Amino acid sequence: MRFFTAVLGFVLATVLLTVLAVIFQTGFVLSMLSEVGAEIGIGAALSMIIDDLIGFGPLYGVLIAVGLVIAFPAAALVHRLTKLSRELVFACAGAACLLVMLIAMEQAFFGVQLVAGARTLPGLIGQVLAGGLGGLAYAMITAPPRPNI
Repeated sequence: MRFFTAVLGFVLATVLLTVLAVIFQTGFVLSMLSEVGAEIGIGAALSMIIDDLIGFGPLYGVLIAVGLVIAFPAAALVHRLTKLSRELVFACAGAACLLVMLIAMEQAFFGVQLVAGARTLPGLIGQVLAGGLGGLAYAMITAPPRPNI
């Protein structure tokens, strides 16, 4: 049963993280476009978010899943060795996953950040925040049952 819970938690956390990261990414792109004078209505913004979820989301989700396959077992080990809060450790693991992934992608592509919404510090922070929320979701979904006293 624990294995099923871990797999379900992983899938749900990955989907949540991906959706949040894509929405944050699109929001920062729309913000940058507005800063240079583009007028974007709510309908166009929602359409762009949906298009990004459909077009960019699956690839980004695969990259995120690969990162989380490394980050979550490392977080479990850190939690076991330190006894720090599971929620804190997994949130930090999700955040670190996104940060390392985005830096690695930028380095692999000659200094060009492929995730346009992460090209500014606030955009990068948004991506890292999405990672933290995904890690927190995993910790909450897979939390061991509390003993009845």
